[in-house]
Amino acid sequence: MLRDLWELKAARLEVLTGGMNSATWLASAVGDEWRVVLKSVPAANASFEPGLELAVRLDDAGVMTGRPRPSKGGRLVERIDDRQVAVLEYIDGEELGKTAEDRTAIGDLLGRVHTIASVGPGDLRDWLRGLMPFGEYLDLESWIRPAVEDAVARVTALDEVSWAWLHGDAAREAFRRQADGSVGLIDWGSALRGPILYDVASAVMYADGSPEHVVPAYVRQRPHLADELAQSLDAFLHVRWAVQAGYFAWRIANNLLTGISDAEENRKGLADARRAFGR
Repeated sequence: MLRDLWELKAARLEVLTGGMNSATWLASAVGDEWRVVLKSVPAANASFEPGLELAVRLDDAGVMTGRPRPSKGGRLVERIDDRQVAVLEYIDGEELGKTAEDRTAIGDLLGRVHTIASVGPGDLRDWLRGLMPFGEYLDLESWIRPAVEDAVARVTALDEVSWAWLHGDAAREAFRRQADGSVGLIDWGSALRGPILYDVASAVMYADGSPEHVVPAYVRQRPHLADELAQSLDAFLHVRWAVQAGYFAWRIANNLLTGISDAEENRKGLADARRAFGR
């Protein structure tokens, strides 16, 4: 595929691990003249190409994103059998951890991303329905459906909230610190248009539920949203955990093991959501 569709002759291919919903390889030329990531997702993944388009837009604005390379046909995505395939610039660097400095960097960069990709508000109820397509799996355990329904009700009761194009899964490992101290944000396969609070809630969730450092850094970038975050972030944290619960219930029910070493990791993901809801 690299040779025929992107005119890249790779000397070395290495399987990359960690993708929960994708397959990825690191490809490099002789002497590491270039390195790219070859990424493959199911054909039904509707977020993949819009996410790559967003990565290009943000990269053009100065945010390091691991932007896609167009194929020789000028496309960001090539469809091969039942897969979508893209070639992305490889972003090296150190994954951010849980230090105050790292959490501050995450909040700061999310604020920059949402400023660049700001959009007008959409229909919150429609957005929530599209966000959680796991309805048939919410009865896997008796606590899941009531917790999810309560989370959705809390968010739909809110006043109008701010929207942007979102990263969609702002996990710490998606943020990469470079040797010069700058931070890039990769893995745009879950990108979607929606309330900015969902991205902030994701970052807080991955920071063990603590808004310390993440939220103040975000507010420094977007001070006009301070009241919105103070009033509504908790409700979106519940929605983020609801997505976590539905997602892992779906994985458990279908015995999906992509991106993990064994089925116990799926169980842990669901148990983490249960603890967050106090169930």
